Amino acid sequence: MKKEHKIILDLLESYLEKNPSQRFGQALFNLNINEFSEPRNASYTIRDIHNDNDLDIIERIKNQLIWLESQKNK
Repeated sequence: MKKEHKIILDLLESYLEKNPSQRFGQALFNLNINEFSEPRNASYTIRDIHNDNDLDIIERIKNQLIWLESQKNK
């Protein structure tokens, strides 16, 4: 396992521990690991993340966690 894989798994584990009522698939979307294609249309096609760099995924997760935390404080 690469160190980036471990970071992604640790972030996902931490998120799921704090949100145990969420399903695994919900967590993937809520953390921006999986995303809908742009432009968002009525088909809601999932974007292929095959070519996404692991570091880009880590950055998306961290940014999403910051955003989610900021929403709690409103």
